[in-house]
Amino acid sequence: MLLLRLTALYCLFSVWAQCEEASGLTVDVDAYREKVRRMFYHAYNGYLDYAFPYDELKPISCKGVDTWGSFSLTLIDALDTLLVMGNATEFKRAVDLVLATVDPEANVNVSVFETNIRVVGGLLTAHMMSGRVPGMDLEPGWPCSGPLLRLAERMADRLLPAFNTDTGMPFGTVNLRYGVHKTETPITCTAGVGTFLLEFGALSRLTGDQQYEQAAMRALDALWKSRSPIGLVGNHINVQTGVWTATDSGIGAGVDSYFEYLAKGALLFQRPHLMKQFYDYEEAINKHVRHEDWFHWVSMTKGTTSLPIFQSLEAFWPGVLTMVGKVDDASRIMLQYSSLIRRYGVPPEFYHLGDQEPVNGRAAYPLRPEMAESLMYLYRATDDPHWLELAAQMVDTIESAAKTSCGYATVNKVQEHSIEDRMESFFLAETTKYLYLIFDPENFLHNDGSYSREIQTTNGPCIIEAGGYIYNTEAHPLDPAILHCCSAKRQAERESMTKFSSNIDFVSLLYYDDRHWSEKSQDNQEEVKDQEKHDSSDYIKQQYGSEDLEFEIDPSLVAAAPAPMQNIYERVDVKDFIKKARTLDEEAAKKKPAKGWAKEVPNYTETIKEIFAEIAAETDYFTTELPNWQLLTKLIEARSNARDVQVVQARITDACVVLDNIGDSAAFRYFLGVIYEKHIYPKYSIPYTRGAVCLIGEVPIEADNYFREKPEFQIESSKTKSNRSKERQFRFEHPYEFETHADNLLLTAPIPGFESKFNALGFISPRDNGSAAIESIAQ
Repeated sequence: MLLLRLTALYCLFSVWAQCEEASGLTVDVDAYREKVRRMFYHAYNGYLDYAFPYDELKPISCKGVDTWGSFSLTLIDALDTLLVMGNATEFKRAVDLVLATVDPEANVNVSVFETNIRVVGGLLTAHMMSGRVPGMDLEPGWPCSGPLLRLAERMADRLLPAFNTDTGMPFGTVNLRYGVHKTETPITCTAGVGTFLLEFGALSRLTGDQQYEQAAMRALDALWKSRSPIGLVGNHINVQTGVWTATDSGIGAGVDSYFEYLAKGALLFQRPHLMKQFYDYEEAINKHVRHEDWFHWVSMTKGTTSLPIFQSLEAFWPGVLTMVGKVDDASRIMLQYSSLIRRYGVPPEFYHLGDQEPVNGRAAYPLRPEMAESLMYLYRATDDPHWLELAAQMVDTIESAAKTSCGYATVNKVQEHSIEDRMESFFLAETTKYLYLIFDPENFLHNDGSYSREIQTTNGPCIIEAGGYIYNTEAHPLDPAILHCCSAKRQAERESMTKFSSNIDFVSLLYYDDRHWSEKSQDNQEEVKDQEKHDSSDYIKQQYGSEDLEFEIDPSLVAAAPAPMQNIYERVDVKDFIKKARTLDEEAAKKKPAKGWAKEVPNYTETIKEIFAEIAAETDYFTTELPNWQLLTKLIEARSNARDVQVVQARITDACVVLDNIGDSAAFRYFLGVIYEKHIYPKYSIPYTRGAVCLIGEVPIEADNYFREKPEFQIESSKTKSNRSKERQFRFEHPYEFETHADNLLLTAPIPGFESKFNALGFISPRDNGSAAIESIAQ
């Protein structure tokens, strides 16, 4: 041990040639490559034998456990590692298992961050690498379509409701089936906000659906605007307000992959402004966070040290610096980190730079990949055997300290190499992959652009597998050539469909019902007169250049659609479709809703008495004769006495409530909910959550506790934006029976709870333990 410490100390102050001479070590690359391969299969087979279909293997007890979402996480994470190690046969079998078992609509709460990097990222890479597998059954539209891609898209689609916040930064947790719970905390770590661009951007390029990339970019923009005056970001932020709740700044846990995705996103998608942001952060980090070649945790506003601690997650930083060409600086930093490898074999989670010891209680090594990741980048950039030796030492330590009968276990304390019963999926996705790539210089992922492959697609030839792979933060490599192929292929389709949809009001076509429209619209009379000058044929020719339109439905779209929709696709006559849409659009433009509750809401803001006077005048069900009116009066009187009492949040499980004593009009019930949410309770600083409405006799369902709305992105023309506005108004007025209850988001009213049970209209967070306010109402 003393000799190793002296050697490490000597290396820190020696030139590279002297360091190599001092160590005197040689590495058998072929032997270590096979050693890592055996390591991977020991863990992989152990997972399949003892843990599948659970998320992870417990390597000491040899059992399975669900950790991040109950979707066979380790298998998804390991898919592309199988191909990196050349096992195409097992890859095909594993893909079939994934497609047969993974349910993106399961009733399970998942981490938005982890699901994105591990599941969406793993599926995208497996999809793109499928073309390398001999005998793989690829769809005619591959690489721009395929079952793995559709599964990744469905999974990402379930994450999108988390991005529907005031800032565009996502919530940390989402329920795959229902969405974001109404009591979900808005506090999220920085990495949980800024680590989506690679996966969501790739998904948008592969599918042509821009909403994913735009959601990721909006979150990145919000983070950039939230940085401190000295150019740093904190560790946790409120995604609704943009206010930092944890102001420690560093490059480790909670922040790391945000910086990583700025650099990698700039390279993968050719976005120079993201690289500028990375360089600006690097400058601020070097000025305030860096101390010699270590990095502290500091105040994001003052730059003063709060924790002089190294975290193992920080070891990604030299790898990113190497990617952007700063190899010398990366080497200096990695040389400091290598002292931990020389001393312990693997890095501890936390290492106190002052005490020069692992932090008590945080001395574990959970098989993390960051050190191996940076070693791979540096060795590829320099061919320096010093990095090869460090990688070999990590392999030997993991093999000797962490191996169990069925897998590899977390090292509980690096000082004594004790272990605990956990094997995270990233061991197979990242650690073994990076170590294998270090010892496999001819691997296809190391392609420097000297070779590629041309394929024929349904839209012409494409060049793919030309190198330049960008790894997501879970080590899933993305092929930029495939992304370019699909995005170029989709461009003409997107332009054509945008032009088509910009001139058709699909909402009127699908939902038009003259029972719910009356009175002519003065605002649209001139537009209607202009449209009446053209018959349907002239209209089509004017809008699309020809009356004889040809329209081909994508076979993969038909195959992926539910059976009823497949029949509709087969019966589509586009010319008649456009004619009918134009006719309905004209008829709808001549009329307007009989009542417009949304326009009336601002008129009821003077006083609470005026609001309820107007409400009472609108319905026979809500009158001052009801006992509820007296309770309401007492409620209003009690509010001013309860404003300064501490709020205790509570979770409501039966959110849906029958409101037959209020009225049967769904629009009116929604109107009441807006009144309570926007005008009554805010006047008295009362926390309030508006909930869902049930029909009479309807059973409350869990979905009513969640928000499922996705963020809106304005990517269409101004005319389409106008149509979107009409869609919102039209659906608001639409009869309730036309909506499916689980998807109904507009027709909502408050849920009952505590003080507000007097009228079954809403839920108010109790103050103290809830008893004081309730008693004040009851008296």
